Amino acid sequence: MVCLLAASKHPMVIVKNRAGATKSLVATDRFTTESDTTPPAGKGAGFRPHELLEAALASCTAITLRMFADAQGLALDVVTVSVEVDRSHAEEVVLSTTIAFEGELSDAERKLLLKAARSCPVRKTLSKRFSFSEAEALG
Repeated sequence: MVCLLAASKHPMVIVKNRAGATKSLVATDRFTTESDTTPPAGKGAGFRPHELLEAALASCTAITLRMFADAQGLALDVVTVSVEVDRSHAEEVVLSTTIAFEGELSDAERKLLLKAARSCPVRKTLSKRFSFSEAEALG
């Protein structure tokens, strides 16, 4: 596993699942967490896969806003981002993001921050058309 990760330009995410379990170990070369599905199919012993998707967008948005606020000298004390995935439409997925700012910010600065949130790299990635490829590992 280490060789695969070292050869990648970006940290690769690898998920391992053992027979008889829905709980999976999610790992990069530096961090691990667990993923599972909800009962009764699973045991709810980790993040649901869609929660990981929501977390990716929320955390990237928060980091983007922190970096922007710091670079602009804005008095942003805390930013809280929540994301919810709505998959109820057959042809469209809606990612609803709510952003709360704490700090001495003017209305203009709040609007500027909301605009900056759109520059989050994960949002840009999720806004593109996707294609998928699968390959079986040899060995």
